[in-house]
Amino acid sequence: MVAATHTFGFIGLGNMGSQMAHNLSLYAKSKSLPPMHIWNRSRDKSEQFANQTAAKVADSVESLVQACDVIHMCLANDEVALSVVRQILTVGKQELIIVDHSTLFPTTSKLLQEEANSHQVTFCSCPVFGPPAAAKNAGLLIALSGAEHALEVLKEYIVPTLGKAVIDCGSDTARGALLKILGNNCILGTIELLSESFTLAEKTGFDVALFYEFIQAWFPAAAWINYGKKVRDGSFSGGTGFTLSGGMKDAAYIRRLGAETSTPTPIIDQAWNHMTAAKAIGGESLDWSACAAGMRLTAGLPPFKGEDFALQKNGANGSQTNGGNQKQE
Repeated sequence: MVAATHTFGFIGLGNMGSQMAHNLSLYAKSKSLPPMHIWNRSRDKSEQFANQTAAKVADSVESLVQACDVIHMCLANDEVALSVVRQILTVGKQELIIVDHSTLFPTTSKLLQEEANSHQVTFCSCPVFGPPAAAKNAGLLIALSGAEHALEVLKEYIVPTLGKAVIDCGSDTARGALLKILGNNCILGTIELLSESFTLAEKTGFDVALFYEFIQAWFPAAAWINYGKKVRDGSFSGGTGFTLSGGMKDAAYIRRLGAETSTPTPIIDQAWNHMTAAKAIGGESLDWSACAAGMRLTAGLPPFKGEDFALQKNGANGSQTNGGNQKQE
């Protein structure tokens, strides 16, 4: 198959998926391909997206499958991915390529590959590294894994359409999923270390702006620069980032891998505790950099600065809502 002949589909229009889908839709249009088909559990989000692009809203997963031969997905968790892929497979359309950008546990990714193979469908695990801003600018790093013929198709357009570079992890999709978890171990570990360092700077009376200047000069990597700024400013809104719920899911994967291989994960254990504290006081829709709020609370500092994300009681019905004018998904 040649990429120039494909009709693309995209499932999952969250913070990341919507940016990736937009770029893929633009690619299809630039190559005079059929409009991309989209499906999301919230149809309102699909229709809003379609109004801004040339994409077509599918009435169901099944109708999207009938129209497409390459389907990209960016979903919340393993349970959703299993459900959606199995819906795709029940349609009975062969020679599909499913390109999954979700963060899945390796055994889940491997299971989906095996189930797809049994239906003459190719499942590729292609998780991405980078925040929504990088997705918008096609600046993601993409870990590719899956059957060679499908990866060759993806390599024809995935850079620069969705990302800036790829790492080819081979034919076993568990390897792509595992690289994503190992990478997130580094990123979450960085957030935990930044949380500790900025809290220590503040407790000692050191100028946090000057400390951030040091971060920029000595650690000029995206995770250090981007999350360092969030931690410095207490910018924990999850409306355009990666939420605590997602971060805790990924931390759980890391800890599970550690338990299964008898490998200690002390940094992630601490990050888990601090994210748990942040979730308790601010809600799960905060960015996972709110890990720093848990660290600050442990150190005796106010958990939030700048915006106050503390959960507040709604006087009308007693329900809890997040402060700080956060965007709710």
